[in-house]
Amino acid sequence: MTNFPTIETVRDVLGVATDGLPAAVEFLWKAEGTEAMLESVSRSFAWHIRVNWDLRICWNTTPPLSFLHFASTLQPDLTGEIWMQRALELETLFRRLFRAYREIWIGQILWHTHHRFCLPVLACSAEGVTDNRILVCDARGELMDEVARVQNLAPETVTGIRPVAQKTTVHFGAVLYQTPHLHVETAQTWRKFFEVGKERPLKMALRHLLKKSLHSWHRHGEMLDTTHDLMTLYRRRVGLEGQNLNRETIKDQIDQLVLSTHFLSDLEIESGDEKMLLRLRGHAPFTCPHPIEALYASPLRPGQPVVCRVSPGRLTADNLLVDAANHHVWPTDFAEAGQAPQWWDFVCLEAAIRFDMRAAPDLMGWYDFEKCLTDPQKLNDRLRKQGVPANLQTNVALIEQIRWQASRETGPDVLPYYAGLLTWVVAAIVAHNAQPPPTSMGRMRAVHLLLAAALLTKRLNETAVRDLVPPGGALRLDDDGQVFIGEKRLPDELTVQERALLRCLYMRAGKSVSRQTIVQEVFGESYQQEDEHLQSRINALVRRLRQKIEPNPARPRYLITVKGTGYRLRLNGEK
Repeated sequence: MTNFPTIETVRDVLGVATDGLPAAVEFLWKAEGTEAMLESVSRSFAWHIRVNWDLRICWNTTPPLSFLHFASTLQPDLTGEIWMQRALELETLFRRLFRAYREIWIGQILWHTHHRFCLPVLACSAEGVTDNRILVCDARGELMDEVARVQNLAPETVTGIRPVAQKTTVHFGAVLYQTPHLHVETAQTWRKFFEVGKERPLKMALRHLLKKSLHSWHRHGEMLDTTHDLMTLYRRRVGLEGQNLNRETIKDQIDQLVLSTHFLSDLEIESGDEKMLLRLRGHAPFTCPHPIEALYASPLRPGQPVVCRVSPGRLTADNLLVDAANHHVWPTDFAEAGQAPQWWDFVCLEAAIRFDMRAAPDLMGWYDFEKCLTDPQKLNDRLRKQGVPANLQTNVALIEQIRWQASRETGPDVLPYYAGLLTWVVAAIVAHNAQPPPTSMGRMRAVHLLLAAALLTKRLNETAVRDLVPPGGALRLDDDGQVFIGEKRLPDELTVQERALLRCLYMRAGKSVSRQTIVQEVFGESYQQEDEHLQSRINALVRRLRQKIEPNPARPRYLITVKGTGYRLRLNGEK
């Protein structure tokens, strides 16, 4: 450079842009002194970094938050001087992100997980215009990839949130999302909205999420995955596919939780290599395959491709944002946005309501709740709330709403849906073992997960066994009460009343058996035709028996209804 006559010539030459970028943003000659250096730094920051040092930052929380709190949320291992430096870096990030505003009001953190957090921000411009914004910040350097996925995948017609600005620093990244028609003062997570909301506004909000937001995402793109089976895709979605998690380690995690239930007096669980036995007070014991068996057995036919649709990501009770003023709901966490099995978003929504919202008064309440949710043969079947605790009735109503929309988009087949729920439950069991909660409510939630895993596995296995039964195979009942169809023995253990009903019909096979005879022989009671409760008990008993002996309970081959009379058992199963 000594060949250049003046420092101005050096600046002119080096300042020429190459591929749109100059060699540097500012040039300084040491002879110009300290004042010139300070001016150059200020000018560079103002022009290129654009830090809004005049921005007024207000905390709309009680107690007020701070950037020290944000730094510890994103990087919990920080201490001392490094902690202070990271807090200052975050403040600078916010001042860059809101460089066009005069004042911002920061609300309470909506959710935080895996070195990420989300919060609402009310931003006021110098002209007095107020903008509602959602801010997502992370410390992993993956936020820009997430923004790119949202911009590529989010349908143009969706009325949800969209990225409008993003900035990065050395250690952090942040993105601002616009939220049409959202008032951040009334915004809250789905979890909080559920805690205070009544059934009607909850249904209205859920309807908006299902029919407006999610439906738009799902229509945006569809593909057929012929490379992976359904359960592999589910396991990847919940994080059960990796070097540290395989079939053996996951089974150990389930068995570990089974051993921790020794404190229960109403429930006894025994876990073996292939089966699980449950004894619940007041109910007949039942066995089912170990949940690990269903976790690695796809409910779809071999070779059948998996229909995948665009998903905004994993939906939880905390990352769904509700505007309580107009009952609108939007997802806010797009870290896992992309193609997913078409049942996935509905499974996540049901799981959030099923396992994270309210608690049953006791273990029997959880059992009745789970039976209600695992009995249906189709996604669009009505859920029978009889016996479900009163405080969980709203949960059932919302889950019914979710399944109805799922059936419209994916069809009525319930098995792929149940398989997704089982995968979610097993992942929750693994997460529970990583950090077991010290509270009794947390321990009861773990028992609820085990109960759900057993009932879902039993339900999946029942249908898998029935699919193996050849149509028209003869039904036979031996002296021990075991049921055979053809040469195959059905593994289901019948309850006392179910066995009594089957024997009552079996002894009169091919003949009509009146409801009066059934009441007298099975219930040991006198028959009252006007007794609606008695009629309901007969219907329920017949329905449960069909679920255990019929290849397709919705179209029975063996236990036939005789209108105006009662029922007839047809042993050959021929139509």
